[in-house]
Amino acid sequence: MSRVVDSKKLLVLFLFLLIGSIPALGKGDDLKILDAYSTEDRIAFLVFNGTSEELYSIVYNGHSFEAERLNFTLSRYQVRHWNGEYWILQRGERGTVELYTYREGRLKLIKTFTGGSLCTDNDLEIEWNGREYFLTFIMQGSNDDLNTGECYFISENYLLKGENLIPLNVSGPATWIPALNAWLVEGSLAYLVDESGKLLDKYNFSKTGIYLVGLAINGSKTLITVSADEGWVWVFAIGNSSLVLLYNQKFGERELGEGPYPPKVWIGKPVLFDRDPRNDSVSIVWLFNGTDFIKIHTFGGYATLYPVTALNRSYILSRSPANRGTRVLLTLFEFENFSLVPLSSLKVRNDYIRVVNTGELKGFPALKVKSGSMLVASGENSVFLFNSTDMVDLTSGEDIDLPSALKNHGYKLSFCCGEVVVFNENRAYFFKNGKFSDITPEMLSVLSRNSGSNGSSTPFTLITLAVIIVLLVSLRKRR
Repeated sequence: MSRVVDSKKLLVLFLFLLIGSIPALGKGDDLKILDAYSTEDRIAFLVFNGTSEELYSIVYNGHSFEAERLNFTLSRYQVRHWNGEYWILQRGERGTVELYTYREGRLKLIKTFTGGSLCTDNDLEIEWNGREYFLTFIMQGSNDDLNTGECYFISENYLLKGENLIPLNVSGPATWIPALNAWLVEGSLAYLVDESGKLLDKYNFSKTGIYLVGLAINGSKTLITVSADEGWVWVFAIGNSSLVLLYNQKFGERELGEGPYPPKVWIGKPVLFDRDPRNDSVSIVWLFNGTDFIKIHTFGGYATLYPVTALNRSYILSRSPANRGTRVLLTLFEFENFSLVPLSSLKVRNDYIRVVNTGELKGFPALKVKSGSMLVASGENSVFLFNSTDMVDLTSGEDIDLPSALKNHGYKLSFCCGEVVVFNENRAYFFKNGKFSDITPEMLSVLSRNSGSNGSSTPFTLITLAVIIVLLVSLRKRR
């Protein structure tokens, strides 16, 4: 009888061991929200458990969470992008760079790039069009001199589709043209390249190779605006796998590098931002009416103009000196027919303001707002100004207090599901129905539920279960 009692005690002991072997998240765990990567309908938080030294992805869709343990370390790999299906990782930043994909717990080396430039912070540039990646590897030039800072940038370009890397025979920065399912690669010549890497066409926009390309999406029509040296401007429509010239004029006598210039991405008829060549204090906005560019607005007082593009609409943000230069006046304008209409104005201190079109940042790391700094970013339907204490909706003029845990301490922000997400290492908040809601408790709850199945103690748990089964069988036999 005593043997049975001893076996039962031993069984209880193993049950305690089983429970103890499952990692629990809570007050005893050192948890940090490191970053967030958003797509249109989901956002993935990177959360590090310092107690167990485990890295997790916690995906939020605006209603619920899913957690997954990630089998890589940030001390070895840098997270570059999340596209909703898999991660893009990088090892090394200068000289030699390794590119990886991470999918369903598996790391795959895509390519090792060598001979990179030492003149950059990161030799690998990545763009994402929603289906594939355009990669630019910046190589070391034969005449680079780090002592003088003189560098000659040479690039190699690739398309990455899934895990298939396609080398391109052209090089330069690129603009994705959805209406053509093609990239316009902007080298000394401009090359139109489809998703398989096939060259569709090439164009000579500039004698010097200096030009800017802007994409204007106006309903079902897509137009390409090109501004080149000495004031030449082209407008192209989309033809059959090619660009069809609509407009080609010179905007007076301009020095090399002077305007006008198109926004990178614009929703609406093509526009150009310009400086009056006879008066540097005057800025001009030109609008394309289908046959020519017409002047629709003039800004005086050394105003700086920023194009800001939300999901379905573009705005212009002007920044003008005020209060004898101690402050600046920010005014947001929208287009109504062929005129600009002010939506709101706000005076802020005269500091650097970063302006970001967040549509270009989908899947990339969250934006950082340092204590004392300001940032303007476009959401799905609004334009926001973020500072240390407030979020201001510039489209409506509404001023919203940030959660007290984030005020004056710096934080990160992103956009998901049509709303704003703000967070620091300890708390995350989702803006919905006019207020911020703390989503941290629910995030930690789902992490706790998933940590048992994904945690590092799984082998020990399985051994414990095996021992318990053997004990149960032994007890039945003794009876």
